[in-house]
Amino acid sequence: MAGLALTERQIKAIAHIKRHGRITNTDYQQLAKTTRKTATRDLDVLVVKGVFRRVGEKRGSHYVLSGKK
Repeated sequence: MAGLALTERQIKAIAHIKRHGRITNTDYQQLAKTTRKTATRDLDVLVVKGVFRRVGEKRGSHYVLSGKK
């Protein structure tokens, strides 16, 4: 994942998914100690970069590593 210019918060999110298999926006907010808006933005960036894949929509959604089905 070198060369993706990830923030420390985003790296923590990747580690969380590797341990737990998924992450929600609320999980990310607690992990990164950030607001809902910042969490949404950070997670969206990880989706655009191809690191995460979003599963579901709206409140029931969560994120997994993009290579994982």
